[in-house]
Formats: sequence, C-alpha cells, structure tokens
Amino acid sequence: MFKQKTLLILGLSVLLILTLAAAAAASTTGISGTVKDINTGTAISGATISDGTHSVTSDANGNYTLSEPSGSYTLHISKSGYLTTSQICTVGSGTVTVNWSLTKQYGTQTPPAYANKMQYAIFAWNDLGMHCDQDDYSYFSVLPPFNTLHVQVIKRPDLVTKGITVKYNFPKKTDSTLHTNFWQYAPQYGWNVPPNTGITGTKLSGTMQLDSNGLGYVATGIPITPYDDDGTWDPYGAANITVVDSNNKILQTASVVAPVSTEMDCKNCHGTTNPQLDILQKHDKYNGTTLAADQAKGIVHSCSECHSDNALGAPGKAGVESLSLAMHNFHKDKMTYTQAAANTTPSCYNCHPGPNTQCLRGIMERAGKTCTDCHGDMYGMTTSLQNGRQAWLQEPQCGQCHDSIHKENANTLYRNSVMNNAVYGDMNGKFYCESCHNSTHAEFTTANPADQTIPQKFQGDNYWIWNCKVCHQENYTQQNFHAAAGKSSD
Repeated sequence: MFKQKTLLILGLSVLLILTLAAAAAASTTGISGTVKDINTGTAISGATISDGTHSVTSDANGNYTLSEPSGSYTLHISKSGYLTTSQICTVGSGTVTVNWSLTKQYGTQTPPAYANKMQYAIFAWNDLGMHCDQDDYSYFSVLPPFNTLHVQVIKRPDLVTKGITVKYNFPKKTDSTLHTNFWQYAPQYGWNVPPNTGITGTKLSGTMQLDSNGLGYVATGIPITPYDDDGTWDPYGAANITVVDSNNKILQTASVVAPVSTEMDCKNCHGTTNPQLDILQKHDKYNGTTLAADQAKGIVHSCSECHSDNALGAPGKAGVESLSLAMHNFHKDKMTYTQAAANTTPSCYNCHPGPNTQCLRGIMERAGKTCTDCHGDMYGMTTSLQNGRQAWLQEPQCGQCHDSIHKENANTLYRNSVMNNAVYGDMNGKFYCESCHNSTHAEFTTANPADQTIPQKFQGDNYWIWNCKVCHQENYTQQNFHAAAGKSSD
C-alpha cells in the first residue's frame, strides 16, 4: 500500500510538473525573427536587436529571440557596416515575428562634381507610385487616364516658389489618342474634355501650378497611357521637368517617371474572350442591373455613378457600397476560382498592376513586405471598410511600424506630409516626405531603375535624398547632421 501511494504521489508530481511546464511554454511571450541583407538575402549574424531594456544578437543563421512580456515595443537593430533602423511591434500571447532586411551603410560619398556646381536642384515625384488606366472604355469606366506629378525646386539652400516657371512634357508620349478610346466615350461619363486633355483640364505637356500648400508645383490629372507613341508598352514613362526664370532661361532640368498601367487582370477570372462584357453580365446577374443591355444600345456607365469613389471625389448613391468595398467584399472569396488568379503573386496583382508592371517595388517590398502586411488581405480590407475606413483618405501609416522620427503629420497621409522633425528648425514644414523618399509603393531604393533618376542626378546614387549637399553648398555632412540630432542615420 505504501509503495502504491508513493507511486501515485510521484505520478501526480510528474503530471503537475509537465502541466506547469506546458502552461509556461504556452504563456511564453516574446519577439523572434531573422536578419538578412536586403540586397543579397543572406543571413546577417551579430546584429544587435534592442527594445531599450533588453538586447540580443542574431546567430549564425541570422535568427534571434528576445523574451519580453506582453506590451508594445520599439525595436532598434544595429550592425557594423549597416544602417541602424527600427520597427514597432506589439507582443500578445505567444511570440510575434519581426524580421529585418538591412541596408549597407552609406553616407560617406560626395555628390558628383557636376552636382556640387549646380545652383538649382529639383525634387520630382509621382504622388501614388502607380496609377491605373483602361485600354478600352466602350463597356464601362473604372478610372480615366490620370496621373499627377509634383516638383519642389531648391536654389541652394532655399526652397523657391516665386520668379520661376516649371514645365513638363513627355517626349515619348505626345498623343494618348493613339492608344485609348477614352475621349470617344468621355462625354457619356460626364467628362467633356478635348482629346489629350485630362478630366482636370491638364494636358500632356504644359506649365505646372503652385500647389495648395505653396510649397511646390503640381500637374494634376495628366492623361498619359502606358504606351509610347510608337506602341511600346511602357508603364514607367518619363516626363521631362524644366525650370526657367522670367527670361525663359533654363535654370535646371530633371527626368521623373509618371507610372501608369492598364494591367488590371480581370481576364484571370472573367475570361480572355471578352472580360468586360462578362463583368457587366455578372454584375447584372447578382445586382439586377441592365448594364450589358445598356452597353449593347451604346449606353455606357462609370462605376462611380453608383459606387462612391474618393479617388474621383464621386459621392455615388445612398445605400450602395463604395467602389473599394464592393470590389473587395464581392471578390474576397474568389481569388482561387481560376488557376490564373491563384498563380498570381501577390494575389493583389489580380486587380492592381500587376505581375508585369510590379507597382509594389519600393524599399518595403525589397525588405520582404507584401501588400497584406500593410493593408491586410481581402477579408481585412473588407472589414476595415465596413467599419468605416474611407478608401484613399485613410491609409496605412509609416508611423504604425516605424518610430516617431518617421511618422506622418497628424491626420495626414504620407503623400501629403512634410518634414517636421528636422535638426535645424528652418527646414520644418517645407519639404514633402515624398520629395526625399519618393512615392508610396516606390520608396527609395526601388527595384525599378526608372524611379531613380532624381537621386542619381543630384546625389550620384539611388538612395533616398540623404546627402545634405544636395541642397546645401556649405560644409554640411551626413555625419555632423545626425551628430547634431543625436540620431542614427536611418
């Protein structure tokens, strides 16, 4: 009997130990991930990851684990020869994964000799990183031909907004009517504009206007297509920017892409024979509309007639889902209905341009981030819109993942935000984030060389505008700039 009781107690003790161990394992919280070189993809060992209280180093395979209780943390990573950078993460139950892709250290180069002699510098960028367009408007209109360019001009070291004229033109894209029938159908969509004129009245070449903030120049709604005049498909067509003085003397020139693509791959699910007609027929089937019959009579409709669209400022109709919600909600469970759709990586490229265009090409993509890391998947997009998020007006923020140094202005999108944490206060409130970092989805350094003409010309590399001497001819250096700030050079 004594032996049986002893064995029973021992058995219960072992069970209790195993239970407590399992509970401890289940409640273990922390942060783990892998550190890689952004260019080569190889593992980086010896990188230090710190949350301000504890720190660890990555092992030979680039892996690390940092044990911390639940809470929010700002992580910093450093490694000799690489830029120091940061990420914000929230630890709940279990372990959260935070991976890193590090960029080799830069900041010791000097601009090309010719750049040092320039009196003027130009920052130029496209507002969104990619605009969508259609090849054919004879069935319906989702979006018209539309592209927007921004320019800021520096007369070293000052921002210039008076006494100059900023002109733009597209040497390879001078006649959009060669490749779209938009202007044939435009009046039916409510846009009575002449050929080669955008819905805002902007033409394929002209003079840029001072923007609403008085900080730079803008051309809104340029009606370019992804086709050159000779028919070459080029979604990264270049615009020439020319700055002249009151005597029409050229002060500076630059080249910048105005990305646009028609690669909305509806054919992946709606067939290759006539995907546009199939879309109308499916819409009629599920919504009781008569779009296909109207089209057969020569009557075409814009999606924004019924579906509100903040991209166009269209209010839509009461009780009808916004265009963004309708598209994501209806299609959220249909991305694997066809093999073509299932094979599209990332799946967002089924509608957003696209496997050939590859509009997601910026530093975030090169660091391994996907569309869903920022926007969520189709279900997440649907839920956020159903909960009241306004498409195009409320978007993911840099500050949600990076520290406060990199956050946008309060209640302002990245594309509209300006520098507000400069070491020297006279820089604050003047320079757009995109002027140095480039546009959304195409942040420097991008995977597409077409994006990199501005830093290449004025800085001599393809990084974001980090070199103080791009704007300053005095004895400014990246090192003393960040020394004054007490910040890392990220």
